Amino acid sequence: MLRSSRFHISYIISFSAIFSFSISFATAKVSNEDDAVIEVSAQKLEQEISVSVEQKSVLSEEQIQKSGAKTVGDALKNLPEITVNNASAGNANESISMQGLGNGYVKIMIDGVAVSSDLDGSTPIFQIPVENIERIEVSKGADSVLYGSEAMGGTINIITKKNDDNSTEKIKIAGNLTEEFGYSPSISNWKNYTAGTFFAGGNHFSNSLAACLNYVPGKEKSAFDALAGNITYYENTQKILGFVRDTLSYKDEWGNVSLYGLYADSEQKSNFTKTGYDKGAEMEYRSFRGEGGLNAKYIFGDDFYIDAFSAGKFYFMNTTYDVKAGSYSSSASTKSDSFDWESDVRSHWKMNESNDFILGLNADLESIDGSSFDERKYALETAFFVQDTISLFDEKFSLVPGFRIDYSPEIQGSSVNFMATPKLALKYTPTEYTAFRLSYGMGYKMPSLKEKHWIFRHSYAPGAGNFILYGNPDLKSEKSHSFNAEIEKNVANYFKINLGGYFNYIIDLIDSVVTDASSSPQIREYQNVDKAITYGGEISFVTELERFKGRIGYAYTEAKSFDEENEEWLDLALRVRHRITASAEYLIPVLESAISLNAQWNSSQLISTGTEYYSPDYLMLNAAISKKLLDDKLEIYFGADNILNNAHFKKGTNGENQKNYYGLEEGTTLRIGGKVRIEK
Repeated sequence: MLRSSRFHISYIISFSAIFSFSISFATAKVSNEDDAVIEVSAQKLEQEISVSVEQKSVLSEEQIQKSGAKTVGDALKNLPEITVNNASAGNANESISMQGLGNGYVKIMIDGVAVSSDLDGSTPIFQIPVENIERIEVSKGADSVLYGSEAMGGTINIITKKNDDNSTEKIKIAGNLTEEFGYSPSISNWKNYTAGTFFAGGNHFSNSLAACLNYVPGKEKSAFDALAGNITYYENTQKILGFVRDTLSYKDEWGNVSLYGLYADSEQKSNFTKTGYDKGAEMEYRSFRGEGGLNAKYIFGDDFYIDAFSAGKFYFMNTTYDVKAGSYSSSASTKSDSFDWESDVRSHWKMNESNDFILGLNADLESIDGSSFDERKYALETAFFVQDTISLFDEKFSLVPGFRIDYSPEIQGSSVNFMATPKLALKYTPTEYTAFRLSYGMGYKMPSLKEKHWIFRHSYAPGAGNFILYGNPDLKSEKSHSFNAEIEKNVANYFKINLGGYFNYIIDLIDSVVTDASSSPQIREYQNVDKAITYGGEISFVTELERFKGRIGYAYTEAKSFDEENEEWLDLALRVRHRITASAEYLIPVLESAISLNAQWNSSQLISTGTEYYSPDYLMLNAAISKKLLDDKLEIYFGADNILNNAHFKKGTNGENQKNYYGLEEGTTLRIGGKVRIEK
C-alpha cells in the first residue's frame, strides 16, 4: 500500500513538473480571459479584474464546471489561498480559512449581500449551488472599509448570472438543465445531482429562476466496539440539499430595480467519530435558509449614480446528538434561529479622469434565539464609509484611500462598540506586463450575539466533559492590522506569475476562558484575552493557450497566538501550513473534446493548540472529459473523483488515515452527466 501510494504521489509530482515545463515552452499566446471579467458588485466599481488596485483572484463559470464542483465549497477548494475544511462534529457547515483567519473572519457575499451564518460563524457554503454562478471573486486581506465586520481575512463575492439583453419587444427565453449520476463501485453507493435555470425577458422586464437538488447518501456500516458493543454508524456523511432562487428585474435608461428571494433546505447525518468512546454517536443536522430583498440602481448621468440594497435573511438550525456506549447513553438537541435585516446605499461619482469616489451608509439589525439563549437577542450595527480610487501618470500609478466609522449602540446590556477603520492600497504598473500592489487595511470583527449572550451547557459526555460556557456582553471588537504585497508578471504573453505575501496582527481576540475550574460543571466565559499573528504568501502560474489551459498554485500559512501565562507564541489549530492546487485542461484535436485534471494537497493540521496532535495530510485528484454537441446546446461529460483512492503521504498522530479522518468514501467515484441549453 505504501509503495502504491508513493507511485501515485510521484505521478502527481511528475505531472506538476511537466505542467510547469509546458507553460515555459508553449508556442501559443495567452488569451487573457480573466482580464475581460468585469467586476461590478464586489467594489461597486465597473472595472476589469486585471486593473483592480487591490489583490484579487477569480473563478470563472467554466473553471467551476470543469472542476466538477456542485457547491461553492467545492469550487473554492480550487484556489490555493483558501482552505475549506469539511463539515465536522459539532458543526454541519464547511469552514473557510484565508490568510490564517477562519470562521467569521472571511466575509462571504452573493451579489454584494452578506450570506447569513450559523452560531460558530460558518457560512453555509455547501448550501449554495454553483448552477447559477457567473464567477466567484476573492479579495485578499482586510477590507472592512467597504464591508465592515468579519472582513479581516478577506472577502468572497459570488456573482450570479444575469441577462442584460432585455431591451427589445421580443420575448427571450433561455435556460439549461443539468443531470448527473455518480457511483462508487467499491462501496456500491450512488448519488444524484439535478439542477436547472430558466430565464424569460423582453422589453424592460425579466425573470430568472435557478434550482437544484443534490443527494449524497451516506454509507452505513456495522461494527463491534469493546465499549459500545454492536453499533451501526455512517462511514461518510449523508447530505440532502434543495435550493431555489428567483429574481424579477426591471431595467430602463434611468437604471434598474430587482426583487429576489431564495430558499434552501438541507439535512446531514454523520458520526461524531469512528473510534473510541463516541463511536456510533450520531449527529443529525437540519437547516433552513431563506432570503429576500430589493436591489436598485439609479443613474443620474455618465459620472454619477446611486445603488442600494435592502435584504432580510433567515437561518434556522437544529442539531441532534445521540450517544450509545455500553451502559451509558444520552441524547441532546440544540436549536437556533437567526434573522437580520441589512440595508446599504452607495453613491458613485466620477469626479474627473483621475477620481472614482464612493460614499455610503450601512445598517444591519441582527437577532438570534434558541435553546442556548434565555430570550431573543438583538444587535444593531451602523456605518458610514468613504473611498476614492485615484489614477495618476496615465494610470501607471493608482491609489485607493478609504475610511469607515462604525457604531453599535447598547442593546440588552451589551457595551457600546465604536470603530474607526482606515485603508490604503497602492498599485504601480511600470510596464504593460508588470504590476506591483501594496496595501494596508485595518480590519475588525464585532462580538457576535453568541459571544455576548450564549449560555451553553456541554453535557454530551460524563465526568470532566461537563462545562457551562457563558457569553459576555462587555466584549470589545477584535481588531487587525493587515499588510499585503503582490507582484504580477505577464511573461511574453505566454503565462502569468503572481507572487504575494501578507502579515496580519490581531488584538483583543475573543476566546473562552475557564473562570472556575473547581466547580462542577466547570465554568467558562468568553473574554478578550489574546493577540495573534498570521503571515505567509502565495505563488501561482496561469496560462491560457489555444488548446491548453493550466493553473498551479502554492500557499504557505503561519498562524500563532500569544500565551501570556508562559510568554510564548503557540501555533493556532486547524490551519493548513502548506497547500498546493493544480488544474489543467486540453482540447483534443479532431475529437474537439476537453479533458481536464484537478489536484489539491493540504499538509497536516494541528488539531488542538498547545498539543502535538496532527491530522493526516490530504491529497485528491479528479479528472473529467466533456464533449459539446448540437452547436454547443448539449454537453455530455464523464468524470472520475478520488482517482488515487485516498492515497496520501502521512497518517495523523493518532494513526487515522485520510479516508477515516475526513469521512471520505472508499475508492474512486465515477460520474456521468449532461447539460442541455435552450435559447429562443
